Amino acid sequence: CGGSVIMTDLDRKFVFMNNQAIYVQSAIQSAVLGVAIAFGVLLISTRVFHLALFASLSIMSVLISVVGTMVMMGWTLGSIESTLIGIIAGFSVDYVVHLAHAYEIAKGDTYARITEAFSDLGISVFNGMITSVAASIPLFFCQLQFFAKFGTFLCLTIAYSWIFANFGFMTLLAQLKIPLKESGCRL
Repeated sequence: CGGSVIMTDLDRKFVFMNNQAIYVQSAIQSAVLGVAIAFGVLLISTRVFHLALFASLSIMSVLISVVGTMVMMGWTLGSIESTLIGIIAGFSVDYVVHLAHAYEIAKGDTYARITEAFSDLGISVFNGMITSVAASIPLFFCQLQFFAKFGTFLCLTIAYSWIFANFGFMTLLAQLKIPLKESGCRL
């Protein structure tokens, strides 16, 4: 016991463990920050608290669904996956923002607002989803791992975003029927 001990990490296990901790921390921080920024922007732009809250719930649902699908596909958390998780909120905000804005500027009761929102922007949101998914398909066949994973990630994020915006966000508005004030501050 009196000899000198030299600590080595020849298998680089400690470096790997440290990197994993950093990947987890940065993925969680980026995702939380992205959802918080989306909530703030939605609250400022619509001036309606429940629209911003429900849209943020839709974005969080997309985030959880995409990460869950990545796990089911057997992806391990690395630098690529950590970066992709960090940008999910930015990619998934598009459709729900358009529908929230269309709902907010529409006139009438909840049913009339939902009908007008779908009439005005429903086809545009659908076509945006179709073109984005179609644009991601060629990336599936790339040889570089980053592009193949990015294509899969993009397709999943767009599909889940469209599903949760149309069938989650709008359904929540339809079921809760929270009235909007026609003018003034609506927080």
